[in-house]
Amino acid sequence: MPYASNNNAVLINGCKNLQNPSVLVEVTEAVATTTGSGWSLQLNSFPPSGQYCQKSQINWLQYIVIAQGGNLSYYIQYWALGTSTWPSGYTGQSGTTPWLPCWAHDYGIAPNFASITADTLPSRSTLQIQLNTNDAGGVVSVTFTYTDPSGTAHAATWTAPVVHPIVGFELNFVGAPGGNATFTQGLTNSRAIIYYSVSSGQLSVQSGGPGSACGEYSGAVTGELSNMTYSDINGAPGSTVTQILQQPVPCAITSIAITGAESDKMKQIRDSTVAKYPAGQWLMEVLDNHSADLAVLLAADKGNLTQNARDILKQAAQIVSKKGVFDGAVVDNAQRLLAQIGCKMPPSMNGVAAAAATVLESLRGKTLEDGLAEASKTILPSSKARPPR
Repeated sequence: MPYASNNNAVLINGCKNLQNPSVLVEVTEAVATTTGSGWSLQLNSFPPSGQYCQKSQINWLQYIVIAQGGNLSYYIQYWALGTSTWPSGYTGQSGTTPWLPCWAHDYGIAPNFASITADTLPSRSTLQIQLNTNDAGGVVSVTFTYTDPSGTAHAATWTAPVVHPIVGFELNFVGAPGGNATFTQGLTNSRAIIYYSVSSGQLSVQSGGPGSACGEYSGAVTGELSNMTYSDINGAPGSTVTQILQQPVPCAITSIAITGAESDKMKQIRDSTVAKYPAGQWLMEVLDNHSADLAVLLAADKGNLTQNARDILKQAAQIVSKKGVFDGAVVDNAQRLLAQIGCKMPPSMNGVAAAAATVLESLRGKTLEDGLAEASKTILPSSKARPPR
């Protein structure tokens, strides 16, 4: 079932307590709703069984950012879902309820930490939810950070009144609390790269939704909905894994009309050789993460860019099939094509052209394997190169 709305991948580390889990959203195309009426980013987290506040067993920890009315605000609730009354003879602390038992007035409080336009996260901005844990994995604080396109960070840190660990989490782009959202859709609307990280261990995708493993409560599902979709998780298992907001568009090879046997040959080279090397993984990541940008760039071209790209890819495939080396002429042609493309790349692809030039130069006079091995000394995929912010 495709990931969409309030149904996204649940990430776990073998049901161990997660250490300093972080979610970073890197906006490539402005994220907004069609009406500007607001939405929320909900990090739904699942504690192991046996975690209590007062006399209620908590089973759902929500860390939420609300984008609405020109502000970003955070909203945190620790739920004891399925609980409606205190045990006989017990009186809860003032301001708490059996289903929100951890601290007084655990509802309706959403402090602002940044200003935006309406409900829009602009391109080249980032939004991060960083859970800070102790050595046992207990969440002691949460830092919410919005970094605007100029690079200025706006942050707020919430200190947890009670400390509990989590063993899994799921991210949803949905309506603001109590509502639904319709996000702008398409190649140049509401697109982003999501980085999920932990400071130790490896994140993997749980088979099934909440309640499938790790003692999670099966009813811990976001009630708000949206039209948002998500790609599969890339790079799992790993300490950092990625996901694309909205489904990726067809790969760049399809966009330049290479199909049939030629496309199959290139995919075979990708899977059997390119994917083995960090620099090759970086290249595949660029094609996945920026597929929309590349499709728009190629579609807007009025010259010979697409034909040149097609010819170079075919020539490269022939060299690899014959286990040959990339001579200077082939590399020079590819460098000229990159120069053409580089000046047209959107800001979301800053740095891509320079890294691609390094990969191309590493291929000069070498086989694909040797060239990628050389490039991998300096070119790494984001899942390995990007530290948690």
